[in-house]
Amino acid sequence: MTWFASLPMPGFQLANTGMPTKLIAEESPLQIQATANDPLFVQQDNLKQLKVESAWDITTGNSFVVALIDTGINAGHEDLVNKLWVNQREVANNGIDDDGNGYVDDINGYNFIHNTNDILDNNGHGTSVASIIAASTNNNKGIAGINWNAKIMALKALNSLGGGEYTHVISAIRYAVDNGARVINMSFGTYIENSDLETAVNYAISKGVTVVAAAGNNSQNGLLYPANYPSSIAVGAVDDVGIRASFSNYGSNLDIMAPGVNIPAAHYEENDTYARYSGTSYAAAHITGLVSLMLAKNSSLTPPQIESLLKAATLGSSNTFEYGSGLVDARKVLDAISQSVAITANIATSTNSLLANGTDSSQVTITIKAGNSVAISRSVRLRIKNGPVRINDIDTTAELVDLGATDSEGKLSFRLSSYLPGEKQLTFIDAVLGTELGSVTVQFNNLSSSFYKADLVSKSPDLTLSAGDSANLWVELKNTGNVPWSGVGDNKNQFRLGAAQPKDRLSLLADDSWISGNRAATLEQAVVYPGEVGRISFNIKTKSAGTYKEYFSPVVEYISWFNLPLSWNITVKKEETSNYQVELISRSGDIELNRGEMGALTVVFKNTGNISWPMTNTGAVRLGTTQLMDRQSRFYGNSWVSKNRATDMGFEISPGSEIALTFAITAPDTAGVYYESFKLVSEYVTWFGPTVTWRIKVI
Repeated sequence: MTWFASLPMPGFQLANTGMPTKLIAEESPLQIQATANDPLFVQQDNLKQLKVESAWDITTGNSFVVALIDTGINAGHEDLVNKLWVNQREVANNGIDDDGNGYVDDINGYNFIHNTNDILDNNGHGTSVASIIAASTNNNKGIAGINWNAKIMALKALNSLGGGEYTHVISAIRYAVDNGARVINMSFGTYIENSDLETAVNYAISKGVTVVAAAGNNSQNGLLYPANYPSSIAVGAVDDVGIRASFSNYGSNLDIMAPGVNIPAAHYEENDTYARYSGTSYAAAHITGLVSLMLAKNSSLTPPQIESLLKAATLGSSNTFEYGSGLVDARKVLDAISQSVAITANIATSTNSLLANGTDSSQVTITIKAGNSVAISRSVRLRIKNGPVRINDIDTTAELVDLGATDSEGKLSFRLSSYLPGEKQLTFIDAVLGTELGSVTVQFNNLSSSFYKADLVSKSPDLTLSAGDSANLWVELKNTGNVPWSGVGDNKNQFRLGAAQPKDRLSLLADDSWISGNRAATLEQAVVYPGEVGRISFNIKTKSAGTYKEYFSPVVEYISWFNLPLSWNITVKKEETSNYQVELISRSGDIELNRGEMGALTVVFKNTGNISWPMTNTGAVRLGTTQLMDRQSRFYGNSWVSKNRATDMGFEISPGSEIALTFAITAPDTAGVYYESFKLVSEYVTWFGPTVTWRIKVI
């Protein structure tokens, strides 16, 4: 195979052996199997060799998600229509990452090469591999797929030449795991080992996702990576009589064999064409399809259990170096699987009662069994109620934590401690099935002597602002007590910065973002332990000119105020109002309306001053009601800024420019003659210009 020197890192090679041979359906008088009426099924000796036909008597599969990391897929091919996985949490083609997984519009998978959702196959390899795994079966078209119902998650990480980069493949593996795939097919490889790639493969295994990889087509002693990693299932190829294909790699890490010579599969260039292919790519695809059948029979199977079952259900081999455990027998594999294996767990703690001092800990151990066997590499999650806690001396505020996978004895252990008193409930969850394994409670007791104390580390400087300005203030405080501060949860026990001198005073500089008129904000951190530094950041908003000394103090709600006064000097300067000058150019005439009828008024102003009129923020210029100023108008309409602001400028008005303001009015339900007056106002600065009055008759 070819290596692509243009790649920034050593690339991957596809595990197929050359150009395909086009395939044409043959007329056959034989009815091979009533449940597989696909016209090319009679030519799929590879499925007979793998004993897939008799395996279908047990299960034809279900809609488990199979991740295909490859060159993409031709989803329009007649045997792959409606076979793609659909991300139900994503809205198609709206340009938004609806499910928050970091990928926009990933409806059927993702293109990691170009960072788009375009998964179209422009090489052909991905389409052919996908069809072996899950081509539509019993549809009177083309070939039969091994799993009749599986859905393909198309992850395009290889380019049109079949080359790729580690970063793209690694991202695709993690995407597959995090988005619901149960098995990953990787029919490609490289001789260059990469620790990040191995970490990604092990991550998949720890989450209960089986990794199937092609051994490679170099006819060499030594497998390609990722097949050469012990945790993946490495697949070599045999010919139609069970002899190792001349191109198939071999070696000590080879696990099993599958058909890989002259395999019928979908051809990508046209939507109704097929061809014969050779390579360990296609041998791996057979095993991926079989793994999906295994999971259809028992969804609780772990990757190590799946690998063990596959190796045990072979035709046998005396030459394990070249054949691994031998050619797999699909029927034998499914016969060996119990329909349901009970997953049980035993949870033990070294103590269920200890001090909440952050150092005393309870050793928590969970032991998991699948039936009568220990569950090795079983991924476990922990749901924490009444946190935060410390796990292995690392603080966590999350309610759901990934603990990792069980060891060779089916065990997983950690140390549990906490700074916060109370009963912590720990619920263990099987990450593969999502089912609860059991719960345990640990009581953390109050210290005999607890106290809250804070020292000032630094704070933002004093400020000079204009009326209507917003600004940010911040303070950093060191926890010098022996009790942690919490920045999460409800108002009980939460650490906040409260207005002080006097306490609970309503601040004149309170902003809409404040918790309340006398509580500026809580911690940026979820929790600040003794000895750590916490930070509080909050906005203020000025309203009128003057000099303000704003006092605050930390407070733990319903528990204690701190003896630490904090203050800022805020100077709000008065705007020079002589800069605001205006000339009335024209106005529309008086108007007559029926009761409830809508009308429109227009006035044209010219900015004759020496400053621009801003549209938003400090000094925004609007047309406000006057006589009396700020009165609520009877002619208020939904298009108004407020009941006393008919309209704003719409854009900034520079000196010398004119602006025509047109606004809607709605006549009241009471007939009569009304006089409506308006004047320009620069918010929080000054009223200016002439008063404009209309006579409005309502009939």
